[in-house]
Amino acid sequence: MKRNGNHELESHPTAKAIFAAFDGNSTMHVSSKTQSNLIRKQLQSLGWRSRYSQSKDYPISIKGKNFTIEQVQRGEIDGTFGTGATVWPASIVLLKYLELHLDKVKGKKVIDLGAGTGITSMAAAILGAERVVCTDGVESVVKLARQNISKACTQLEREEEEISKQCGCIETQYYWWGSGSIKEQFDTIIIADCVLPKLYPIAPLVDALDELMKDDAVAILSYEHRHFEHYHPEDKFRELAKAKDMIVKKISADELDPVYSVDDIEIWEVTKQ
Repeated sequence: MKRNGNHELESHPTAKAIFAAFDGNSTMHVSSKTQSNLIRKQLQSLGWRSRYSQSKDYPISIKGKNFTIEQVQRGEIDGTFGTGATVWPASIVLLKYLELHLDKVKGKKVIDLGAGTGITSMAAAILGAERVVCTDGVESVVKLARQNISKACTQLEREEEEISKQCGCIETQYYWWGSGSIKEQFDTIIIADCVLPKLYPIAPLVDALDELMKDDAVAILSYEHRHFEHYHPEDKFRELAKAKDMIVKKISADELDPVYSVDDIEIWEVTKQ
């Protein structure tokens, strides 16, 4: 079946049943001889990881609140948006982790680094952050995030008037990692899929953490494993963090959302010693 903007395929009865199985919501049963936790996990991850990757609008649900995020395809190829204009799987893993661990953001002052489309900033606001500063190092991406947040808030306010208070806590701004342009410090820093040395040096990101974290703050990162020929990105991040007296902890898979987690994407928490 050819997929036309994902919409025709998703409305097809067979496709709907398949996607339901992917999401873990289907009542279909498979013979015990062919069913295994590994296969089920792979099917689920294929469902959420691939379904909307090429859609203009990426639908998301957080604590029962539904909205869409606009994506701009080919932004990195055309040189207009870099890699920040699409919703990457690691951002979904991160926001679903936060959804399970509300204490990480509820009532906290949060800054989102390399926020891209703004999806993780929007999640932090919905999950009860006191304030969210949504940042990116590309001006066009900051504008996209601002538009997405405004659009999402409009969608949510139609159904729930109280959401305006949560939307009102978000601000967007340009920020170059480690530049010193943001003078305040935060309780929680969220970073989705930015440990990517092929595109972004790791040292400025670690500098930004050192600059923006309160003494008792936590930085929560999602990291997708990708090959880099010069060094292992995780090892380099840990080395640079240690030099700044920071501790990097890899979160156990048991603490991640059982559906929105995959073997090649991890959650790290960084704290100061």
